[in-house]
Amino acid sequence: MGDYLNKICTLPLDEVLRRGSCMIRRRSESKLRKWRAEFCATYSAREDLLIEEFFLIPGNFSYKEDAYQTLTLAQLYLEHKFDLLGSGWRNVRYGMKALGVEGHVYPSENVVAIDSEGEWLSDRLSHTNLSYAKKIWKLVNEGYEPIPWQMDFKSGYTWSAKTWYTEITYGKLLGVDIKVPWELSRMQHLPMLARAYRIAAMEERENYVHEFRNEILDFIATNPPQFGVNWRCTMDVGIRVANWLVAYDLFKGFGAFFDEGFECALAASVYDHGRHILRNLEYSPELRSNHYLSDIIGLLFAALHLPATEETDTWLAFSLQEIVSEMRHEFHEDGTNFEGSTSYHRLSTELMLYGALFAVQMRDIRRSRLCSYKTKLHHVQPRLRPLKEQDFDLKRKEIFPGWFWERLAKALRFTSDLLHEDGTIPQIGDNDSGRFLKLNPVYEVLSAKTMANKYVNLERFSACGETAFYDEDILDHENLRLAYAILSGTKAEEFMNFEITMIQTLAKDLPKVRLANNALVRDGDSLEDVLKTLSLGSLMKQEYQFPKPEEPVSEIYCYPYTGMGLYIFKSTHLYMTVRCGEVGQKGNGGHAHNDQLSVTLQIDGVDVIMDPGTYLYTPLPDRRNAFRSTAAHFTVQKYGAEQNPWVLGVEGLFSVAREETFARVLFLTPTAIVMEHSGFGNKVYRVVEILENKVYIRDYGSDISRWMPWKMFSNGYGKCILENNL
Repeated sequence: MGDYLNKICTLPLDEVLRRGSCMIRRRSESKLRKWRAEFCATYSAREDLLIEEFFLIPGNFSYKEDAYQTLTLAQLYLEHKFDLLGSGWRNVRYGMKALGVEGHVYPSENVVAIDSEGEWLSDRLSHTNLSYAKKIWKLVNEGYEPIPWQMDFKSGYTWSAKTWYTEITYGKLLGVDIKVPWELSRMQHLPMLARAYRIAAMEERENYVHEFRNEILDFIATNPPQFGVNWRCTMDVGIRVANWLVAYDLFKGFGAFFDEGFECALAASVYDHGRHILRNLEYSPELRSNHYLSDIIGLLFAALHLPATEETDTWLAFSLQEIVSEMRHEFHEDGTNFEGSTSYHRLSTELMLYGALFAVQMRDIRRSRLCSYKTKLHHVQPRLRPLKEQDFDLKRKEIFPGWFWERLAKALRFTSDLLHEDGTIPQIGDNDSGRFLKLNPVYEVLSAKTMANKYVNLERFSACGETAFYDEDILDHENLRLAYAILSGTKAEEFMNFEITMIQTLAKDLPKVRLANNALVRDGDSLEDVLKTLSLGSLMKQEYQFPKPEEPVSEIYCYPYTGMGLYIFKSTHLYMTVRCGEVGQKGNGGHAHNDQLSVTLQIDGVDVIMDPGTYLYTPLPDRRNAFRSTAAHFTVQKYGAEQNPWVLGVEGLFSVAREETFARVLFLTPTAIVMEHSGFGNKVYRVVEILENKVYIRDYGSDISRWMPWKMFSNGYGKCILENNL
């Protein structure tokens, strides 16, 4: 806590007062809404709304489909089996037995007696919301088994649906992970049901329609707005409503029909989602992140799909305004995201990509209405600017300015340059397995025994008779490379999976963005001359050598991304990244690790040096800090020391107390880089050379120690692999 107080003390008095006033206002508004909820339902219960079909699948929508895999996954979802955040495929139901997280297990909620009238909800919800919840539940098809949306089904812990959303706490009990119900309630599996509907036999199609509508009705009935864990994080509210609407669009586009009761309930809940997002924006003038961007994109999807009114027009105008603003704020000029994480770069880029592509599909009649939106109807920060002050132009097909599309293309190009040969990325910074839309997830099919042996976290896992285990490869970011090919006008027909076909359809009328090659140009600077100026001879030295296949060093290319501080070296046989730059979120830390001057290395596709990944956030703070520590990364080491200090405990899991590294590159060529940072009090240096037959690394500093290989690796949130299982 002391470090946070020190941060506050560095701010000007007017800024402290402004932040304090903002906090007081938000808390007061929340308390007022909570008081009102004691007398009035929090559901809007709108009956005058219907979803407008927005994205319609064209008749020639064709792509390569692995029918067996799609139908198999869809069947798992029909059975309410989910594999989320390292859980293994589990049948998520009331009364299920949790496996626990590293021995931490909590009693799961008992089996509930379900009835068609919704009486089983009586003890679960606030009395003001009970009547409408029962009305919604009566729309659910008979025989449907409800999902415990409020449960962390990994640990067994369940949050109450009666708790006001701002009073939901987390990070207090070991092993309990609030991300599990949040991830489940994003409902990112719903588009897969629509894909299965398209290819299933005629007599099977209604199964997917029923499951889609039942899950949404189930969620609406058991999660009243502003109550419970699934309204706690606005980001997840935004992602959930977008996934509902995309899946709805796909079902409708593929010919599905929904009853009027469901259509009205869905539209009313979409409105509730939009209203909640606007009231709970994760906004700060100084620092926004993927959370705020998710809020904005979720609001955009809600506004586009709801009928045009003065209210939804302001939602839409505000969303367009903030999309442009966040492109400036969250993405560097070179296209890299400011979080300091390659995985969060994917999440934020997906949000930008799909938000922009759906926005440009706006019908002409809606564009005309939007030219006269009313700023006075917008009552939250940041303010909604009048049309004449906006950077977007509704008269242009592409709406957003040229620099916006160029930066989006650069963000996609960064991932394209970043990919290993197999389409996967090195994990730099945090990886919470976060996605916006899972339109074409990539899986490795393993046996259940292999899975249990591979992952330490699945030692107690039983596949319950399943012969094949679909293990999602969250490190496969090939979709962004292919999206870059589309935006830049490169032929991509041979890669036409479901997601890429959808992107190509949405982007077909956009002007192509041509970017120049960004590989580093060779020059005649001398490495040895630079080293002589640093007086390294007086410092302690550590050396590391890694053999590589002999190949001309002239065939090695370097792609410098100074915004994120990541340098990518590639050739036919070698792949290497070097981290040196700003700490994530403009010095705040956020999703960056203590990894300055760290290296990852592949030789002929085999990992030689790996980043450890993330594993977990709040359930096990000690694990969290271990995976993001200096010791976990192949960088300059000083025994027991961290590059940047962080606040211990839950409070400091997503920030540094202060930046101390101030890392910078002193010399760079396609085959060499010299770097320094000041995180240990005195400067330390790292020299990395790619020679004809080896990668040669030298570290210099006072009292530095030798790097010891890290024994654990996480290839996705919640997954943990020991070194001997790699």
